[in-house]
Amino acid sequence: MKAIYFTGDLTQVETGLQILAPKLGYTIHTDGIEIKLQQQGESLMVSKTIDAIQITFREPAHLFRGLTLLLAHWEQETYHLVEHPHFKLIGPMVDTSRNAVPTVEKIKELLETCSTMGLNQFMLYMEDTYEIPEYPYFGYLRGRYTYTELKELDDYGFALGIELIPSIQVLGHLKNPLKWNFAREMRDTEDILLVDEPKTYEFLEKAIQAASRPFRTKKIHIGMDEAHTLGLGRYLQKNGFENRFDIMNRHLAHVLTITDALDLEVEMWSDMYFRLGSKTGDYYDPEFDIPAEVVNSIPNVKMVYWDYYHHEESEYENLLASHQLLEKPIVFAGGIWTFNGVAPNYGKTMISTNAALAACKKQQIESVYATLWGDDGAETPLDTALLGLQLFAEHQFNAEVPDELLAQRFMEIQHESMAAYLLLDRFDQTPGVAENNPSGSAISKIILYQDLLLGLYDETISSFDLTTHYKQLAQELKTCSRANHSEIFAHYTRLADLLVIKTDLGIALKAAYLACEKTQMRELLVTINQLKEQVQELRLGHRKIWFAANKAFGWEILDIRYSGILGRIDTTIWRIEAWLENDQPIEELAAERLPFDGPYPMPEGIILGRNLYHGIISPSKLSDV
Repeated sequence: MKAIYFTGDLTQVETGLQILAPKLGYTIHTDGIEIKLQQQGESLMVSKTIDAIQITFREPAHLFRGLTLLLAHWEQETYHLVEHPHFKLIGPMVDTSRNAVPTVEKIKELLETCSTMGLNQFMLYMEDTYEIPEYPYFGYLRGRYTYTELKELDDYGFALGIELIPSIQVLGHLKNPLKWNFAREMRDTEDILLVDEPKTYEFLEKAIQAASRPFRTKKIHIGMDEAHTLGLGRYLQKNGFENRFDIMNRHLAHVLTITDALDLEVEMWSDMYFRLGSKTGDYYDPEFDIPAEVVNSIPNVKMVYWDYYHHEESEYENLLASHQLLEKPIVFAGGIWTFNGVAPNYGKTMISTNAALAACKKQQIESVYATLWGDDGAETPLDTALLGLQLFAEHQFNAEVPDELLAQRFMEIQHESMAAYLLLDRFDQTPGVAENNPSGSAISKIILYQDLLLGLYDETISSFDLTTHYKQLAQELKTCSRANHSEIFAHYTRLADLLVIKTDLGIALKAAYLACEKTQMRELLVTINQLKEQVQELRLGHRKIWFAANKAFGWEILDIRYSGILGRIDTTIWRIEAWLENDQPIEELAAERLPFDGPYPMPEGIILGRNLYHGIISPSKLSDV
């Protein structure tokens, strides 16, 4: 433990320095070595000589990054660093609305990590995971944050030089809360609020007050993205068809009367203007047409251009130029691909981020978010995104970020191996998937959940040697170097071992059944029982990771998913034993297998695909009328 003390410009950083002491391995004591702090200029400068140590910084988060790097080189007699920030604001957006609601302690831990990287903003995406006292069913049993919890997080972030920003939804993406009867009169469609309905704005006034009150910032993000059926539900029944641009702008104006009264600065996702201006509803359609009168009537908001998909810098430059036509300040939101699958997609994360942030630097975008979505159940643990956050941080302080620099900083700041984290990318970067997984294939999730008897994806995967791929991955995971997060790497090692067994198991069962190979089928029963034990171990390990990071609410969904695998394994064993003993037909194994076709069209040459849980487990209805 290093003994140090600080002199100079301490007013804004003293509490943060105390918070970070245990994480960075120092104590603050006047008998220690002096580090002089000077808050001035735009650059981050660290200077360590035999005679003196000084850090010059623009703002607290930059100081904490400089201190972290200084301590990483503490044993050197001299150390010099000069870095120039490229963005005024940069940091993560953490999704707390896809079942996983990180605990206060977990968010604090992530805030500490962000501060050591020099990130200075942090957005909490909360669809219905914040408390509105007047609406007790809003976020009911969903792990919603209380005012006290959010205030505690805001205080913690402030001490670390990080601005916490609430992100809510005031139009769409509200399927969870709108299912309750309190929302009956303000529901347009199942996930969209009814525009022009007074009860809608009574609700939104309370929602915006509740979401903004715990935070120092005067910023709020109001969502309004992906409202695909806006004006086409009860609104259409009440009012007939109306220009949907007008509905958008009128609703936005209503919302801004609320935010203006609270003196809030508003950001919103930009996509609906481009979708409504596209004949196909495509956000990125180059043939969009937004009439001048629509642009002129858009109220005063910042437009957040979100894009995690494109791989070429020129594509981002063109889309940023399109956003300029809205005549509003532009914020950019890129993505760390932790969503839809059970493991991160780092190939797509890195190629899209490098291209996007290069374009943002050229066009002098001031504010950038790194989104960490948890779509389809937040099955990928939050900490798997740490390398992606490091990538965003290095783009803040470097004109370009070669892999060697990223690996160096990841080790210096987070004491983690980039090579180890990139192993996680290989769960879905498999044979049959193009380099960098451009279409977001999530074959590891498909294999994990697909049914042994139904084999919906068996025909699709049968021509690829995925078993050998996962054998090699499992071996490398067992021997890779990692300093922290051992539980997460143990979880992924168990997953790889499971995929080795399960990938071709359904194919083998069908072949043995059709060939009436009962001896082989008995051998496969042994394998199935081994798989059952592996699923249970995977579930228990995942549960431990979840409860170490998240509130309890939401885990019940993953419990149900794992239990579904186990239940179907039991039925598979029962069906096979009935065939072995009594020649009871197994209709599922006799049925023809077709290549999986849907719901996402995959580009030519990309044979393996992705799907959500309900589409993987069965072609039958999971729950519906």
